[in-house]
Order: sequence, then C-alpha cells, then structure tokens
Amino acid sequence: MLCLPFLIKAQITLTAQLPASGILLKDQLWNVMIINNGNDIVTLRLEVEVRDILQGQAVINANSGKIIVGKGIKLITVKDVQPIMYNYVATEFSGNYLPCGSYLVNYRLIQETTKGDVPVADEVVRTNITPLNPPLLASPADKSSMETVYPQFNWIPPAPMQMFNPLSYDIVVVAVEEGQAAKEAIEYNRPVYSNTNLQSPSEKMPTSYGQLQTGKTYAWQVWARGGNACAAQSEIWTFTIGKDSVKKIIEQAPYVKISRTNTEVTIVHQGVVKMEYFNAGNDKQASFHVYKVTDKENKNRQDITFDMPLSSGQNFLQHDISKKARLDEKAVYEVSMTNARGEEWLMRFVPVYQQP
Repeated sequence: MLCLPFLIKAQITLTAQLPASGILLKDQLWNVMIINNGNDIVTLRLEVEVRDILQGQAVINANSGKIIVGKGIKLITVKDVQPIMYNYVATEFSGNYLPCGSYLVNYRLIQETTKGDVPVADEVVRTNITPLNPPLLASPADKSSMETVYPQFNWIPPAPMQMFNPLSYDIVVVAVEEGQAAKEAIEYNRPVYSNTNLQSPSEKMPTSYGQLQTGKTYAWQVWARGGNACAAQSEIWTFTIGKDSVKKIIEQAPYVKISRTNTEVTIVHQGVVKMEYFNAGNDKQASFHVYKVTDKENKNRQDITFDMPLSSGQNFLQHDISKKARLDEKAVYEVSMTNARGEEWLMRFVPVYQQP
C-alpha cells in the first residue's frame, strides 16, 4: 500500500501550457496536458495557485471540477474543468486578464481513489505578464516645435487596460543638452517637470513651475503603472520651444486681481504686469509704485512708478516695467496703487525672464 502514490505518480504526468511572457487570460491557466500511462480511466482534480513573485504571496487559489482521463494524452482547457472555484486575494485579480507582473503558477493534479485523494503530479511555471502595447505618446508630437511654454501632454492608455488595476501614470520632462541623446537625457538629467499617480492620460504643465525656455529641446516619457507591481514605459519623444514663444508667454499669463491685503505671490513674465481692478469710485487715472517687498518700510527706497488710465467698473491693466528697469529674479516685488478714496490696492509677484 505504501507504494500506491509512487505508482500513480509514475503513471500520470502533467505539463502546463502557459506562455513565458506576454498577456495572460485567466482561462489560460487551465491549458494543461495530462498523460495517463496506465490502462485505467482516472478521475482527477486540478489545483492552481498563482503567486506574485514581488509580493511573495498567493493572489489566486483555484480548484477545478472533476476531470476524466483515459489512457494516453489529453489536452485540457477551461471547458474541461468546470465548475471552477476561485479564491482571490484582491479584486484586481478577478477580471479576465491577470494584471501585469511576474508570477509563479503552481499546479497540483489530484486523483480520486478508493483510499481518498492522492497527489499524482506537480508543476511550477514562471510567467512574466506584460501588456501588448505600452502607453503611446500623442502630443506634443515627436520632434515638433511649440509656441507655448506650458504644454499640454497627451497619450493613449496601454492595452489591454484591464491588466493595470489600478491604472495610474507617471510623467517626466527633461531638458536635452546639446549633443545629448533623448534617452540619455531622460536617464541622467534633472526633470524640469514630473508628476506621479495621474489618473487620466493627459497632463497640463502648471504655470507654478518655471516656464520652458525658448529655443530649447525637451524630452518626455510616460510610465503606466498597475499598483506597485507593474510598469510599462512609453517611447521617448522630443519637442522644441519656438523662438516666438515669448509673446505667447505674455498673452497666456492671467490677469491677477489686486486686493487690499494681497500677500499671495504670482509670477510676472518678461516684466509685464497684468492686473485686474474694479474701479468703484469712477477714478480716471491711477498711479502705481513697484518696489521690493524687503524695502517696503524703507523711506529711501527707489520705486518704479507709472500712471495708467482707468475706466468705470472692471479694468484689465497691462504695463511693461522692463522698459524702465530689469527686475531682480531672486526678489519678491509689490505693486501698490492708492485710489482717490485713499484705499491702497496691492499685488505681489516674482519676475521671470525668458530669453527670446
């Protein structure tokens, strides 16, 4: 009787038919070949455990229904092993596709005998699941020239998307130095902009970051992630900021509301202040003073002054300070205006200059 398990094992063998890499449907886990070298018809069950190599834990445990195998070779698919009982560690493994990652798939074939269930064959297969398509970059187009210094980045999600659960994106943008390859720039240069855990396949570079430089070439790349276990990277594309983008910088800069107690700091591009002011007192003109915040209480400070006409109601005011002086990019400045009622209105800013 002690020889029974050994004899059974010698008569029945199991070979899994899984791809070593690529995508993997959950139904493909049941693609196995069973060889019965004996003369008897046997009743078998198949146990499958999928183990995440990175996390070191089982993510799927499954048990098949009865499998009847006669003498010879039988190719098994999911239709031959119903009903199947699945147990999932996490909901992302309950879909049709296994999430991308590296897994060990452990098989155990069990024969039903008059003496009880007997394991007759084991098989362990490693599979690396990768998407058919990584994220595909869409815009800015590769080797294109742009006018805006705060570009909108767009890309196409990876396929199949179900393999990334939950799906998120990382983006990185770097400057490409003269004579440098885009791939080298992505690997070694400090990002001028990056963001992580994005939920949609697009990202607008915010104006709170320093604008990109005209005439400069930049490289960008996107990573799609499925939790912490999987990542797929896009190609690397480049784009150049065109020489006429300085005008666009000023045009796209917002008008900032001046207020009675404004301590928020905005950015002023090229020395052009853009202010929004509601003229409730029907003043015809206003005088503006510009000075460093650190000199505000200094009675001997040297202000930059200018006058601007006002209309009744809402005013959108624009003035080029750089015609009088180039401001210090390391300093915080304040614009002060006192109306006819003696009310002081303020706006603080940091000057940023883009080389034309």
